[in-house]
Amino acid sequence: MEKRQLGNSELYPSVIGFGSWAAGLSGWGEVDHNQIEKVVQRAYELGITFFDTAPAYGLGRSEEVLGKALQPFREHIIIATKAGLVWNEQGRFSINVTKQNIVREVEESLRRLNTDYIDLYQLNFPDSSGKTTVEETFDTLNELVKQGKIRYIGVSNFNVQQLVAAQTVSHVVSLQSPYNLFQRDVEHAALPYAKQQKIGFIPYSPLAQGLLTGKFNYLTRLPETDVRAQLNPLFSEKQFVKNLVIVETFTGIARAIGKPLSQVAINWLLYRNEISTVIAGAKTAKQVEENAASIKWKLSREDYEQVSRLFETDSSYVI
Repeated sequence: MEKRQLGNSELYPSVIGFGSWAAGLSGWGEVDHNQIEKVVQRAYELGITFFDTAPAYGLGRSEEVLGKALQPFREHIIIATKAGLVWNEQGRFSINVTKQNIVREVEESLRRLNTDYIDLYQLNFPDSSGKTTVEETFDTLNELVKQGKIRYIGVSNFNVQQLVAAQTVSHVVSLQSPYNLFQRDVEHAALPYAKQQKIGFIPYSPLAQGLLTGKFNYLTRLPETDVRAQLNPLFSEKQFVKNLVIVETFTGIARAIGKPLSQVAINWLLYRNEISTVIAGAKTAKQVEENAASIKWKLSREDYEQVSRLFETDSSYVI
């Protein structure tokens, strides 16, 4: 599988990555506990070498699944996890990027992942409260690099101003943000800045958490326990119906191209060279196989521009 350099690091991830939120076994509908490890291993067989997770995914279970499934291939893969999003006994989340918490989290992640180093360690969210200084947070990450516990530092969900502040303290090699045909606000500032600074850009939710696969219809009702119903504005009742209308048109374009919706959506992202890897989630072997097959062909410029125009027709689609 094609690989691209992650920013100015020495990491070269596969252009299709594996998003491991569903491997946490909660919040994503039915996930077969007995099959998810095989799905992860199937991803590796297909040439996927970049695996992204976080402690918050299933309260540590996603890291444990990856640690077990990928142990035989550890030297050949890139493991990316995160820090800074913690939970209490009731399962409620909060941001904690203090030195004490990061030191604790990295040890727990190393244990769950069954490894003695993490290739890419990312802050899950910035501390917008101002309770912890940028210096305290990123000096801690610098120390972890010196100790060999992490190889590179990345950030997730940072705006440009927050990224600039982080760069004054640390060598930040990557920015992970939501980016898909529906959610394109990173095109205004974050993506151009990452390109200018040679920071690897990693889109998450490349398929808009399933909307760009065509599997939903007007009768779809997600359970309240589903993370999309809880957190994603694309799935709010009013917006969801609007989005399905545009997906219907997108389906016609994909048919004309002769490829599945999901592959067109992933190819649209990979058309931009500043994107290092696209982390697409999968719950089944079939899903990961379809994601991996996206790299067997490329969008023409004409098709890229047609798809882009379709999702620019209404600013309400840019969340």
